[in-house]
Amino acid sequence: MVLRDGRALGYAEYGDPHGVPFFFMHGVPSSRLAGSLIDASAQRRGIRVIAPDRPGYGVSDAQPDRAILDWPRDIADLADHLGLGRFGVMGISGAVPYVLACAIVLPERLSHVALLSGLGPLGAPGVMAGMNRQSAGLYRLALHSPRAGRVWMKMLAQTAARAPQMVYRQQLNYLPECDRAVFASDSMRAMRLDDFAEAFRQGAAGPGQEAVLHVTDWGFALGDVDLEVYLWQGTSDRHHPVAMGRYLAEALPHAHATVVEGVGAFGFIERMDGIFDALLDCPAR
Repeated sequence: MVLRDGRALGYAEYGDPHGVPFFFMHGVPSSRLAGSLIDASAQRRGIRVIAPDRPGYGVSDAQPDRAILDWPRDIADLADHLGLGRFGVMGISGAVPYVLACAIVLPERLSHVALLSGLGPLGAPGVMAGMNRQSAGLYRLALHSPRAGRVWMKMLAQTAARAPQMVYRQQLNYLPECDRAVFASDSMRAMRLDDFAEAFRQGAAGPGQEAVLHVTDWGFALGDVDLEVYLWQGTSDRHHPVAMGRYLAEALPHAHATVVEGVGAFGFIERMDGIFDALLDCPAR
């Protein structure tokens, strides 16, 4: 679709086309293709999943000098384009600030808000406890010098273009065994490789911009979120450790946290039926 400011916004749809609408927001770096992770559950539970590419990812035009709080306007435009009045929002990993920005800017349009394996503010005390050493080192570097986030994404994009299988294997090495098992199938491996390629379709500028945005001022505080937020977190997650989930649960005024023992960052995939049930059991706003 074409947004009101003339930019193109790409999106994919999954699940039940006539179901309860939820906008699914991808991590960093990722793309609209990540919505396929919850496609089967969405079909079973009667959920319509709309997964947009954020600016500079996939087929969405870049938006120079954007702020996190600009994103809800894109979501509102897309919802209007699709004829949706009210809808839920959910996101994984680095989508946390974009989901919460929608809760702040579009509260009257949201039915549900959910964070799955969320990556919250990295500068908060203790939130990296239990994080894998490689990710923690990169995040600390980015906190010290936000420009390092752009450099990191540029290097990642270049390596992914030359040797995508190597990058995939490296990423698996950072994951606990429970998460590596999720990506053991050929179909999951192909999805992740396609998603990674789509994330860098336009180069590293979009992901690099978001790496900087995540470690600088989001433009709002977690305490500003006045809606109920559903949180899902696995205790074996080594990229978004349980300490991060607990911090989010305490800092968000109206959080409802579900912590699952022995599962990692991607454990939500096989548990999405229950997550959708929990969301739908909560009265829509």
